[in-house]
Amino acid sequence: MYCLRKNNYFCTMNSNFRLMMRLWWVQKRRDFSWKTAFVGVYFTVLYIILVVSLFFGLREQFSTMKIPFPILTAVPLLAASIVPGDLMMKLFFRRSPVEMDDSLRSRPVAQRDWALFVLFDTAVGFLQWVLPLAVSFVAALLLPLPAALLLLVLAYSCTMLNAMFQNCWRRAPGNEFTLPLLFGYLVWFFIIYVITIATLVIFGLAADDASTPLRPGVVGVGTGAAAVLLLAVNVFAGWLLHRYFCRMKNYNENKDNVAHAHTPGQVSLQRMEWTGVWRSKRLRTSLLTIAIIFLFNTYVQQSETIIADMGFNTMLLLGVAFPSIILAQYGLGVEANYFHGIWSKPWPVEQILRNKFRFHCLICCAMAVCCLPAVLWMNMSLWTLLATLLFSMGVFLLSMIPMCLFCSRFDLFATAFFNYQGANKQMNVYSFIMFVPLGIYYASVALLPVWVANTILASLGALGLLLHRIFINRIYRIWLKRRYALMERWTKE
Repeated sequence: MYCLRKNNYFCTMNSNFRLMMRLWWVQKRRDFSWKTAFVGVYFTVLYIILVVSLFFGLREQFSTMKIPFPILTAVPLLAASIVPGDLMMKLFFRRSPVEMDDSLRSRPVAQRDWALFVLFDTAVGFLQWVLPLAVSFVAALLLPLPAALLLLVLAYSCTMLNAMFQNCWRRAPGNEFTLPLLFGYLVWFFIIYVITIATLVIFGLAADDASTPLRPGVVGVGTGAAAVLLLAVNVFAGWLLHRYFCRMKNYNENKDNVAHAHTPGQVSLQRMEWTGVWRSKRLRTSLLTIAIIFLFNTYVQQSETIIADMGFNTMLLLGVAFPSIILAQYGLGVEANYFHGIWSKPWPVEQILRNKFRFHCLICCAMAVCCLPAVLWMNMSLWTLLATLLFSMGVFLLSMIPMCLFCSRFDLFATAFFNYQGANKQMNVYSFIMFVPLGIYYASVALLPVWVANTILASLGALGLLLHRIFINRIYRIWLKRRYALMERWTKE
């Protein structure tokens, strides 16, 4: 009887898994896009050409370069070093299903079967292979092929752990599940770096110690043992995460549904703008990606050598203003998705433009606050940061308000990568206006003394903030004359 029940369970599991795999394959075929495939192949070929050309161009330097440790001992460390970047990439771009939809819930699909399917979908995901293949390809040019393959396996196991951690985090119903998950992830992160750094220190430094030379092959054997240990830790952590994923359930039909209603007076206009940005995949990805990239470049450009050569931080203006400019370039493209409901009512379009301008100013202020550590610890001038902030809000952002006269409707939930939907020829031509405030800023800081340039930039920014209501009212009157042509365009798009 036990064997019969066991066989029935495995037959049911295989049937359910085959059904989900068939649905998965049908969905993948329907979602296949030749454009996405072309973009992926294009960047892959470009990466290969760039790496190979750099390798052959610098091959003589590589042969004469003296590395203080055997490069083979760095293989485990290279695999573990991609963990932070891979986790950040998955937080921005990965949106895989972690819960069954209603059609699968109506069938006798066990949680164990669903967890196995999610594990398979995670294992074959594109984002799990990007960084391991990129790192192992570079390693294949510098290391023997077995070492490059070992690096591929180790890096893939690390990226797989990141993906499984994200699956569990998204499925966790509350803090009682997320807190142990976060603690376990930090412990795993600490263990793998202890293993990799210890490998580099013990075998790398011992191999270069002339007093007690190591026997031939000890470095390779020791590195291989450390790699096996790292792989075992990853496999064990992956098994724990898979079991944790199977045990979590956040679908309870009997729970009380509590709805929170807000009156118009309880929701601020800034909160409405932020909700629209955060719920839109395209806007959210663009804002976070641009903010992180330009903020990082701002701190890099604050180094003493660059300040000594250039005289100023060339990325400060873009670090403060560019995330807001990315949103401001769409004009009323967000509202164009539901303009039938807005324009049929006495909704003040001028108030919408004014609210957008203030919301973008708040983003500039948030970016300026993120630059404050450079003022405290990297000798950036506070007056320079304040002048840049005022110029960004009063001149740079204000120059993007007329985009509402040329904007097109764009898909809020499409991907932001290589997506030009919502742009048109008029918007592309007017976008060159941003070079005017850029030219004023860089000409001032490059040709004038620092305090004079900051005074001029701050004065222009303050003047723009004082006159922004008049300027927006003027743009609104022009928009009012063109509203029927704009609505006609939005209807056809």
